[in-house]
Amino acid sequence: MAEHLLCGNLCFLNTITGDFEYHPSEMDFFPDEENPWQEVIDKLENNWDDYIRIEPMNSNQSYAVMESFAEQLEDDGFRKKLVAALSRPKPFRNFNYLIHELDFRQEWFDFRQKRNVEWVREQISDRVDE
Repeated sequence: MAEHLLCGNLCFLNTITGDFEYHPSEMDFFPDEENPWQEVIDKLENNWDDYIRIEPMNSNQSYAVMESFAEQLEDDGFRKKLVAALSRPKPFRNFNYLIHELDFRQEWFDFRQKRNVEWVREQISDRVDE
């Protein structure tokens, strides 16, 4: 689910079966084109009470993940560059530029994935335990 959220999909957990469904958050089709996600959408609509929607992180939460990543780095020089990038205008773009430019991509992707899995688990435990 965490990966699907990062890809821009909407995710739904069936609280009875534990299965999850997803579909793209934005779907643009030509007027005569059939929606390939219609079966999933119908399933969700027909059983809405059985599902909870798992929300992606908002921009403040995503920003906090980037800050956490920077703070945990052992490379002091790179950590300072990331912190500076996050304090300037357009922090997401600045952060991503440095991550990709200085070859910390995989480390960042692994960190972000771990945090997103934790985020999904928190949402599920908060909503299922109600």
